[in-house]
Amino acid sequence: MAYNAEKIGKTILAERTKLKLSQMELGKKIGIVGKQISNYEKGKTIPPIDVMLKLCDVLQCELGYLLGEPDYSEGTKLETAITTTTGLNTNALNNIRTITGTEKSCLSFGYESDSYRSILNSLFSSPQFISFIECLHDLDTAVSDSKNVFSELGNKIGKERLDEAFTFYNSPIDYEHDPHAPKLKPEQYEAMGMIDSAIDKQYGLSYTIKIARYELHEAFEALIESLYPRKE
Repeated sequence: MAYNAEKIGKTILAERTKLKLSQMELGKKIGIVGKQISNYEKGKTIPPIDVMLKLCDVLQCELGYLLGEPDYSEGTKLETAITTTTGLNTNALNNIRTITGTEKSCLSFGYESDSYRSILNSLFSSPQFISFIECLHDLDTAVSDSKNVFSELGNKIGKERLDEAFTFYNSPIDYEHDPHAPKLKPEQYEAMGMIDSAIDKQYGLSYTIKIARYELHEAFEALIESLYPRKE
């Protein structure tokens, strides 16, 4: 496999930056001068394998990741496989790791990891969790649709025309009903009518959002009840 020196250099730079190390500090940790780190990061040359292995140790990543191999695109082969299979991003995986991990940087310093793992397993295994996610999806869709009403209208008629229509729409002059108001072009009246329709659509979606919030609340209550049923 042919490796790209520039891509490898950018990865080294990104990981060094995450750890807040200077080139000199990184070089000192692996036994080379900071100037050589600069050459690697600029893609002038690819580090030899012994240096690559030392970089992996300091930068806390796998060799395949530094080399830019596809199976390591998310940092490790395991994380790449998980993100590919589930579609979860690295932020989601990091949150799961924070909850279930045993290191000091994890929740409760990692001392309660077994308990947190048990809770997550119960949560994800509950049939009610599926219903909860479905209700959350319905709410997410309704909110997204509401947010997109005017952006879709802008895409349809153009941002400039929409801004102009809003100027007329919000004007103290009633262009549509006042016989003494200045006459507008037919397409300008049409655009204001589209704004009216968009507002009506958002109003209708606000009702949909309220229903979705209520159903989500009910689904959450059912989920909690499935995990921790009330004693009769």
